[in-house]
Amino acid sequence: MLELFAINGYPFWLLLGLLLLVSELFVPGLVAAFFGLGALVVGLLTLLGILESTGSQLLCFAIISVLALFALRKQCQRWLRGAEADPATANLDDAGFIGARVEILTDFDDGAGDVLLNGAKWDAESSEPLQRGASAWVTDHRGIVLTVSSQRP
Repeated sequence: MLELFAINGYPFWLLLGLLLLVSELFVPGLVAAFFGLGALVVGLLTLLGILESTGSQLLCFAIISVLALFALRKQCQRWLRGAEADPATANLDDAGFIGARVEILTDFDDGAGDVLLNGAKWDAESSEPLQRGASAWVTDHRGIVLTVSSQRP
C-alpha cells in the first residue's frame, strides 16, 4: 500500500494536483493552480505509462508547471478579474448618468445646486443659470457631483 503513494506513482501526482488546486481557493494568488495543473498532467502521463521514472516525472512536472505559470497566468488573471487593470482609469459612466434627464431642485447660484436623478438628490454644477422646477441633462460627473446643462448632450 505504501508503494502505491510513492512519488513515482500516478495516485501521488493526481492527489497532489487536486490538493494544489484546492489550496488556490484558500490562498489565492494564481500560482498553486498551475503547479496543480502540472501535477495532474504528470499523473495522467504516469497512468498512461508514458512517464515511468521519478526523474522524468519530476522534470515533466517542473517544465509543465513553470511553462503554464508564465504562459497562462496573465490571461487567467485578466479572465478572473476583468480586463480593466486600474479601475481609476476606467470609464466612470458605468451607471449611465451621462444623458440622463434630471429635475432641478434648487436654483443654481454661483454654478452649484441640487438635482433629482432616479429619485435621489444629487449635488450638481452648471455653467448656466438653471431655475428650480426646470429639466436638465447630465453631461458629465466627477465622483458624486453631476455636471448638468439645459442642452441635451
